[in-house]
Amino acid sequence: MEIVDSQIHFGPGGIEKTLAAMDALGISAVLADEFWGLDNWGPGYTLPNGAYRVTSPTAELAAWLHPDRFAYVLRIDRLDPEAQSLVRMAKDAPHCRAIRMLPALTAVELEAFASGAYDPVFALAERIGLPVFLFIAGHMALMPRYLERFPRLQFIVDHCGMPIEANVSFLDAAKPDQQHSGPDVAYFDEVLKLAVHPNVALKWSHAQGMFGMRDYPSLGLRPYLRRAIDAFGARRVMWASDHGGNQTGETWGELVHYVRDNPELSGDEKAWLMGGTVRAVLGWKKG
Repeated sequence: MEIVDSQIHFGPGGIEKTLAAMDALGISAVLADEFWGLDNWGPGYTLPNGAYRVTSPTAELAAWLHPDRFAYVLRIDRLDPEAQSLVRMAKDAPHCRAIRMLPALTAVELEAFASGAYDPVFALAERIGLPVFLFIAGHMALMPRYLERFPRLQFIVDHCGMPIEANVSFLDAAKPDQQHSGPDVAYFDEVLKLAVHPNVALKWSHAQGMFGMRDYPSLGLRPYLRRAIDAFGARRVMWASDHGGNQTGETWGELVHYVRDNPELSGDEKAWLMGGTVRAVLGWKKG
């Protein structure tokens, strides 16, 4: 069974160290979202209009040096005056597999997302066939409009689609009267409703924090993973460690093994979850 991690963060540097860890864990390839920390959300730079343009120097170098082991996503700020040009460039870049947008980071962007402000970027991504990862944590009611308006665009919902875990701050994603107080496992019912839309897949990541179950090997998460598979099908659920961005303390190895060693999953289900889905959904051929 091939293991492909559908999200890690790393950089600056660290390519050889990451490769060594991948080899030790039996990970064939990783999809990187280069991220240097919450202080500036970089690497990148702020434009005169306040938009932030992300760059991916480490991820691009890693993919050029080891094209069979690394690929990457490019984060796009819809307010970037060159957003559409950047989407086209992402499509043309040989090792970029998708774009990633994060409307759930701020209350302002959530309101923009709800109003349809992401239509221009999604329309172009649909036209050129470039998948879109979305961080839209805890706001699944805003998704169907886009899923129906852009039926040929492949969306991937980040981090189980769940509300942001307790005691983790992502800018002002919650309004002052809506502060997150901790996991809301009942909300998963709202996530599963998205399964009726064939153009959406679910990234199974940050589950320990989102469901409030940090007891490795995370036995309490198994029923929720089973529900995700039953709703979406294993071919629309992809595992990710978010190594480099995981805030609940599990090692990369623990994040691999709690799924790979789950006896309640069939061999076929594991093969899709642990690598088959991300390759199929992104059109990312092996080797």
